This record gives sequence, C-alpha cells and structure tokens, in this order.
Amino acid sequence: MGGLSSRSRAKTAPRKSGDAASFAPIKGETLSGQIAAQIRSALFAGRLTAGERIGSEQSLADRFGVSRMAMRDALRSLEALGIVAIRVGAKGGIYVALGNPERFADALAVQLKLIGVTVAEIFDAQIAIEVHAAELAAARATPEDIARLSALLAELRAVVQVPAGFSDVARFTDLSLRVHEAFVEAAHNRVLAAQFRALRFVLEPLHQRHTTAAVARRVLAGHVAVLACIEAGDAEGARARLQKRLETVRARQLMMRGVAAAGTDRE
Repeated sequence: MGGLSSRSRAKTAPRKSGDAASFAPIKGETLSGQIAAQIRSALFAGRLTAGERIGSEQSLADRFGVSRMAMRDALRSLEALGIVAIRVGAKGGIYVALGNPERFADALAVQLKLIGVTVAEIFDAQIAIEVHAAELAAARATPEDIARLSALLAELRAVVQVPAGFSDVARFTDLSLRVHEAFVEAAHNRVLAAQFRALRFVLEPLHQRHTTAAVARRVLAGHVAVLACIEAGDAEGARARLQKRLETVRARQLMMRGVAAAGTDRE
C-alpha cells in the first residue's frame, strides 16, 4: 500500500499490496471511527481482499495523517469486528482478516440475544432459512451430504427408541438441531449456513424445554420424510414438508408462551 502521494507518482509506481485502497487524511474528533469506516468501506468496495497486507501501524498512521495512538484504537476496533488481523514478527503488520463463518455466527447469536429478539422472530427466521435451504438441498445435495444426514438420523433414532424409554432430552435436542443444520448445509450456500449456525444458539433452549417422547418421535419421522424428499430430488416436497412442520412447531411454541398464534399441536 503506497503513501498519500501525488497522482503522477501513483501512476508510475508499481502496485504494492493494498495500493488499490486509497485512504484520505482524517480530520475531526472521532478519528478512530473515521479510520475504521474507510477501511471497512474499502473492503466492501473490493479494494481490499482477504489475507492482504495493508501496511504497518506506523505506515497507516502516516497515510491517514493521525497519531499512532488513534491508529491503534482504530485497528483494535477493526480487529474486534474481524476485519483485520494484527501480526507480529518478521512478516508482521496489518492484514485483512480471513473469513471465519463460525466467528460470524457466534457474534450474530450474541447480538440477537442482546437486542431481545422474540420467540416469533426466531422461528420466522428459521422457517425463512430452512425452507429455502431444503428446496436447494434437493437439487444440490451430494452423496456425502446424504450419508451425513443418514448417520445423524441413525443416532437420533437410537436416542428416541431406547428400550428404557426416551429421557435424554439434551442429546436429542442437539442431534435434532444438527440434522436441521445438515439440511441447510446440503444447500451449499454459505450465507444460509452461517445464519442458521447463529440461530442454533437461541433455538436450542427453546426446544429443550418442551420435548417429550411423543414430540421426539414426530420430529424423527419428520426428519426422515424431509431427507427422503431431498434424496429423491423432490424440491417441492422437501420445501412443503419442512415448512408445514416448522410452522406447526412455531405455533406450538407460541401457544405454550401464551401468545395467540394460528396452528395446532400436530408436528
């Protein structure tokens, strides 16, 4: 990334890493915020790419025309957001971070909890993500996806059909949500997958509270039916079956919380 040089120098000098992102000197009171905003904008505009070195703390401070303290504050903020990675050593410097869907999912789940999303909102989002994903999965699922789902359902069946009777609610809930996640991942859309991972954190405690042996058997049967549609390439069938079941779950969950909702207690 070059300095804030004249246009003639910029035209003749060879491009260094990060040169495409031209930053402007900062003026005003919120220096670190303005710096962070420029770097974030450069990323979304495609002038910075994942893994690219954009300079050192000092060189960036010089280019923005700010103190190293202001630059350091901005970099800490950007690092916390997962936009930059700060490395030390011989190859140290400030780099554009590599993508991390798990970090995104965790951060989104925390924010959903902090803003106080409602149960209705959570289930609305689950339906929107999963129903479309099931439709895509029917067209895109690989043999490996089908094998993974079949293995998860075998584990789930073993939990539901134990001779002593169903009792391990936590294990059942975890496996069932892993099946839901595998349905989404079989769509091979990373945006949908990351969003569903975030929802898992807030969905799990909702399901654990009300899972009975009868509900567990219906959930298992529903999963098996959706997988059969995906395996057969029946996009409409996968979509319809999953939508009907999730809408029923939503209605039951809302009724259990005293919220008026259409639907019955059938899974």
